[in-house]
Amino acid sequence: MNLTGKSVVLAALLLLAAASTNSAELPTQPKATSPRLYVFDCGTLVYNRPEDYNLKREEVKDSNMGVTCYLVVHPKGLLLYDTGLNDRLAGRPLYENIVDGYGQIKFNTLGGQLADIGVTPAKIDYLVLSHYHWDHVGNAGDFAGSTWLVYKGDHDQMFGKEARAYPWFPQYSALEHSKTQLLSGDYDVFGDGTVVVLATPGHTEGHCSLLVRLRNTGPVVLSGDLYHYAEERDLKRLPEEERTKGTVESRLKIEELLRQTKGQLWIGHSMEFFRTARKSPAWYD
Repeated sequence: MNLTGKSVVLAALLLLAAASTNSAELPTQPKATSPRLYVFDCGTLVYNRPEDYNLKREEVKDSNMGVTCYLVVHPKGLLLYDTGLNDRLAGRPLYENIVDGYGQIKFNTLGGQLADIGVTPAKIDYLVLSHYHWDHVGNAGDFAGSTWLVYKGDHDQMFGKEARAYPWFPQYSALEHSKTQLLSGDYDVFGDGTVVVLATPGHTEGHCSLLVRLRNTGPVVLSGDLYHYAEERDLKRLPEEERTKGTVESRLKIEELLRQTKGQLWIGHSMEFFRTARKSPAWYD
């Protein structure tokens, strides 16, 4: 067989392999009789300025930050909270991906982790973004077919003139045409009290957290950027610029909720939480 013939055979084999891969069925989409919560590894931020959060370096166990995304599987639908760093960063060197002093590392894609449990973006019923910063909206545009639950303050900020110049604007710009529900106050997503979007303004005007009541794990609050480090909570510190923007009041609200429900606070950027959390395809229920 000459070189041309070998090339044709090789090309045919590659096409056959691709067709076989594309036709392979996804795992069965998870179903649950009570809420189930999946944690996804959506990247890591390499960072060494805890002073930005009013903390000294020696007061912080690990100044780097995990980036987490979460899927809630409810009998009435699927809800995704945050979309992490953009999937295109996966496998790229750190020096290519520096934003605002943070280095971005990503080994797993959100899309791939969802596919591993039988979920495609089209199957997500509700999208909730804790806020519009780049490390939380990296793949938001992939879920533009979902119903987007958002507070007006963040919605207005995301599509204002200044925001359109953000380098990360294209990552969420498709949401401008999504089915959108503007929220005011706390919002019970499925009407049974098990999944509640919590208004926690301060870090941004429309920042929100998410309460998920799990049958075995108990109540969990996903806190977005209400805190970045556990030490902020332990030492009662916060960024100076947030003292008068609502963060103090939002933290008091969440602490009272945790006291009343005996719930857990999950600080998604905490490396200690990030290392020990049970990652998908495992789950919490």
